[in-house]
Amino acid sequence: MDVRIWKVKAERFRKAAESEFERGRYDVASFSAYQAVELYLKGLVIERTGSKPYTHLLTELLSILFELLGSRDEKVMKCASSLEVHYLQARYPDSRLRDYTREEAEEALRCMEVILNFVKALESDN
Repeated sequence: MDVRIWKVKAERFRKAAESEFERGRYDVASFSAYQAVELYLKGLVIERTGSKPYTHLLTELLSILFELLGSRDEKVMKCASSLEVHYLQARYPDSRLRDYTREEAEEALRCMEVILNFVKALESDN
């Protein structure tokens, strides 16, 4: 399976997250940050295992990678956990009581970068 397509799509969502943030669309920015990480992590898992995991949970995808690595990064895991809420909350208008704030979106983008920097460092080690 060609994993480049996963990374290309992930990069599109990363750019969309930044662009939507600049436009003040904090919900879309947060979801796009989540989506960028999910696609990049799935691509990396596929690359390393040859199979596609059927989960949307970033913490599960990272657990697979950490198991393969034999070590765990708690900062990265904490960011993954923080981003997971955006999978549903940013998509469905009745899943939140209030609109997204700039600060929430900033945190989502920060966590996106933390995780993407971590996985890109793994790739450069190979």
